[in-house]
Amino acid sequence: MRMACDHKGGPELIEMAEAHLRREGIPASQWPGLRFRWSENLDGGMWAAVIVEIERRGEQWIVTRLDRKQEPVDNAGFAAL
Repeated sequence: MRMACDHKGGPELIEMAEAHLRREGIPASQWPGLRFRWSENLDGGMWAAVIVEIERRGEQWIVTRLDRKQEPVDNAGFAAL
């Protein structure tokens, strides 16, 4: 039986990162090499927390980390790395 993920994933983190970069006035030409993280604690289910990281490589965002944790994380939220 497949279960849908109940946390933010790569597409949502990409949207957050691009919105952040636009708010900061950083042109797309300067995005390559930038990295961002989203971490959140989950209620119920199999995992206590999830961490997703992305990196801009050329013209694409790549998910570089998807880590599900048995224990909650202390630093939940959006962060530039």
